[in-house]
Formats: sequence, structure tokens, C-alpha cells
Amino acid sequence: MESLKFNSLPELFFATCKRDDFGGWYQRQNGAWTHFSKETLARDTRAVALALHSHGVKEGESIGIIAGSSPYWIMADIATQINHARVVPLFPNISSENFNFQCDDSLVSILIVNSMDDLETPLKESLSRFSTIICIDSASPLPEKGIYWDDLLAEGYRLLQDEENQKWTLEQVESIRPGDLFSIIYTSGSTGRPKGVELTHRNMLSQIHSILNLYTVDPEKDSCLTILPVAHVFERMAVYFYILNGATVYFADSPKNAAKIMTEIKPSVMIVVPRILERLYESMTAAADRARGPKRILIKSAIKLAKLSDPTKKRSHAMKLYDKLVYSKMRNAIGGNFKIIVSGSCALNKSILRFLLNIGLPVYEGYGLTECSPVVSANCDHAISLGSVGKPLKHLQVKIGENNEVLVKGDSVFAGYHNMPEINAEIFTEDGFFRTGDQGSIDENGFLSLTGRIKELLKTSTGKYVSPNPIELEISRHPLVEQALVIANDRKFVSALIWLNPEGARRLLRISKDDFRMDLALQSLRVRESILRHITRINRKLNHWEKICKWVLIGDELTIESGLLTPTLKIRRKIAEERYSDKIEGMYLV
Repeated sequence: MESLKFNSLPELFFATCKRDDFGGWYQRQNGAWTHFSKETLARDTRAVALALHSHGVKEGESIGIIAGSSPYWIMADIATQINHARVVPLFPNISSENFNFQCDDSLVSILIVNSMDDLETPLKESLSRFSTIICIDSASPLPEKGIYWDDLLAEGYRLLQDEENQKWTLEQVESIRPGDLFSIIYTSGSTGRPKGVELTHRNMLSQIHSILNLYTVDPEKDSCLTILPVAHVFERMAVYFYILNGATVYFADSPKNAAKIMTEIKPSVMIVVPRILERLYESMTAAADRARGPKRILIKSAIKLAKLSDPTKKRSHAMKLYDKLVYSKMRNAIGGNFKIIVSGSCALNKSILRFLLNIGLPVYEGYGLTECSPVVSANCDHAISLGSVGKPLKHLQVKIGENNEVLVKGDSVFAGYHNMPEINAEIFTEDGFFRTGDQGSIDENGFLSLTGRIKELLKTSTGKYVSPNPIELEISRHPLVEQALVIANDRKFVSALIWLNPEGARRLLRISKDDFRMDLALQSLRVRESILRHITRINRKLNHWEKICKWVLIGDELTIESGLLTPTLKIRRKIAEERYSDKIEGMYLV
């Protein structure tokens, strides 16, 4: 167990607020950026901590947060920790059953929301359970037992006038131990009862210190863009890594505004999921459709070469020429200043990854789980292997166990799920390694590659096992495919739900955005034949029991709000299968 520079995340936070090179944070609201100075961050966090204490939050209890990424979220997180309580990240589209279970299981006493308007009706009906409901947005309707953030701050400011209260905040921070819990994060619960991952200060601190070996962030030169929800541990960890480096952080208002935001602030560091990079790829390559004549030929040739060339090899003369004429313009369209883009959650399309690297975007794929705080391994500029998820972090032990399962041990690995002793007895090996449920391999150079997921193996009615993830990834590599879901459990053959990518379909059919109609695209013979050829190519690589025998195209938009996607933009298998049960049954009718 390595020694830590800080005992807790609040200690780290306040130490950073005293740094001369820390420029504070920014939040985008209504198209404008609001600055939070380091003095404001430190003062307001202490004030909120005191106000929460006055509202009765107790040690060992939890505070739930349903809000988008913002400085307020992180200040509430730190303020809760000062009270020796835990933050439970919650999501507005969660089912009322899971919402109530998580709040009961973790003893949530106070709820923080951005606005009451963000909550689904079933959640609003559960609000009487909380002693206080804090609304960050001053324009939000105020519920019973509600208080606005600004009024909470005003309470805290008054309390800060008392020297004894100031002393209390200092003593609270000093008395936090590395082994104390700072958060309970629940899994999606899409396949059963949600499991609360208990994370300690040591878990997170050891993680972010280890990542210093991979990426260098200069507080005087670099700016970091937060575009994913900090309610997810991946982005939350990233923010604490930025705090450790004293870097300026920009909190985006929505991933939909990603390209515009990048041109506004020209960030150098960003954490993403593949879906965001796929959108950037589509916007960059769309220039070829708008161009005419020799310019169109030039851009298309440059795109093709970037998708096919090995980015780890020396650049050809053609690539250097295209860089001046095409690639540099693509980089400038998203700020032109990136030096670190880390992609996680699931694998990125290989041709898109090659393209992004070849045009000069430093994209590094990694792998992690909430239970590991979350990063297990990652590629970086001095250690990269395409197709892998990088080398394990230095403080971790990673090995391959039975059934090719990835096993992990180290200071950033959690100790167990909240209130689940029976499950906790099963998830660790006898020598203390966490069973990830993911299958993988480690090559001779130490790079980890993932091959499937044990827990998601599907079993056909003929008794054959099918690993859906690699097949779904292969299907999704086609430009006409948004996402895919393999169906096989208790079925006599494998089928697939395929969501049509509207941008890819529009470009194939050469239709303008204004004239594009999804219903016609779904019926298009060109679209269906293109996807069929792709499925045929995939089937040639599969065992006969894994081959995709039937598939259906779906034109619905995939969003978090619809309930089809998790906060990290993965398909919720159970919900999708229920929603499209008629289409699934249709494929199995004789």
C-alpha cells in the first residue's frame, strides 16, 4: 500500500484552491461562461458544508444528487464529505423503484437537484421522504421542504462568521481517514437489484496519483473540458485528477454542443465515450459531401487514407500533404489544441480510431469499472497499442484467471458492495483479486485486450453460448449503424436489432438534412443491401451457431432520456428487449 500525499479528497481540493497556478473553474449556461475563482470555490464549499450540517446531515448518512455536471456538483460532493457523509449520484430517468431502493439502502436524507423540472413524475412523488431538497437553479419550482442553493449559501455565509464554525470545518477535513467512504455509486440495475459500489478516499486518491504516470497536465497551459456527467465515476475521477494537477476546468452544458464548445475554449484535455468521437468523426467527414470537384476528391482521398493507414508507422509524404490541406482544418474545427483525449466505456470503431489518430488527435483508449474507481488500464503517448485497452495502472496487479477472466487487485479496487455480504464473498478470489466479469488477454508487452464479457454470455435454445459484445461491436462499425443488440438467449438462432444511423443513411442516399426522412431510409433497398453485405462479411468470421440469421432495422433515436441508454451511452439490454419485443418475436415466427 503506497503512501498518499493527501488523506482525503477535501484535503486535496482545499490545497489546490491555495495554489497560485490554479485558475478556477468555468460553467457554460445559456451560451455564456461563468467563472468560479479558487477563492469562491473554497469559501462556498465550506459554507455549503456548514449549511448541510445545520440541516441535520449526519455522519454515515448520504446525500443524493440529481444534477448535470457543474461546479455546484463538485462543491456539493466535497461539502458532503466534510460532513463525513457520502454522495449518492442519481439520474433523473431512473425508475421510482430503483430510486427508492437506492435512497433507502444508502440512507439518503437530503436531495440536491438542479431543477424540479428535470425530474420524472414518479420521482417527484417520492420527494416527501427527504428532510431537505436543495434546488440549484433559482428558477426551479420550489417543492415542500425545498430551499434554493443561493439561500443555502447565504445560511452558510452567516455560519462562517463564527470562528468556532470555521474551526469545525478544518477539524472535519483533518479527521477524514483514507479508508473512509466518500461515495456509494449504484450500478444500473438493468439485470436485477442495483448494487452499491462503496468507494473510499484511498480508492480515488491512489487512482488519480497513478494516472500522473500516464498523462501530463500543465495548469498554466492546459484547460480541461468536462462533457460527460460527473455523476458517473469516470468523469468524476477525471475532475479529481484535474484538481490534483491544479488545471482549469470547463463544465459543458450538454454533449450536443461539444463541437461548438471546443471552438470556444480550445481545450487540451477531455474524457469521452466512443459515441462522442463517432459524432465528431461524422461532422469532420461531412465536409467531403459538401465539397465539389477537385476539392471533393482531395478530401475523400485524405479521409480514406486516414482510415486505412497505421498511425503507429512513419507518416507518408501523402499524409504530410493531406495534413496541411485537410487534417489541420479538421483539428481546427474542434479547437486545434488537444493533447489528451481518453476514451472509455466501450471499444471505439477501429477505422474511426485510426482516422482520428492519423489526423493528429491524441485519442487513447482505456478500460475500467466503477468497482475500480474506475480505471484499470489505458493507452498513453509513451505506451500505445491499437486494439488494446492499454497497460494496467502501475499500482494495480492485473492477471487473467479461469475462463480468461480479467482479475484486478490494488488500492483503487473497492472492498465490496453496500449491504451485500453474500455477493461480496463471491466477487473476490482467495488471493484477493476482484472478478471483473470481463474476458481478456495480456500480450508479451503487457497490453490488455478485452474479448468478451462472462456475465453477458447468451445461451441459445440449442445449448450454445454466444458472446454478444464482439458481434455488436463488429456490426456497429458500419457507417449506417448507430448501435446493435444481439438476441440469442433461449432462441434457436441469433438475430439482431440494428439502429440506423441517420447521418450515415443521409450521406449514402445523398439527401439533404431538410429532405431526409427516417421512414423512407428504413425501407431503402440501398440501405438494406449495404447492411446485408456487412452482416454477411461478419458471419464469415463466426461459428455457425453465432451467425446472425435475421435482423431488423430500427429508426428510433437512442437517448438517455428514452431509457434505452445508460448515462455512459450503452444500450440497456433488458429495456430494449422489452420495448422491441414485437420486432424480436417477428424474427422468430416460422
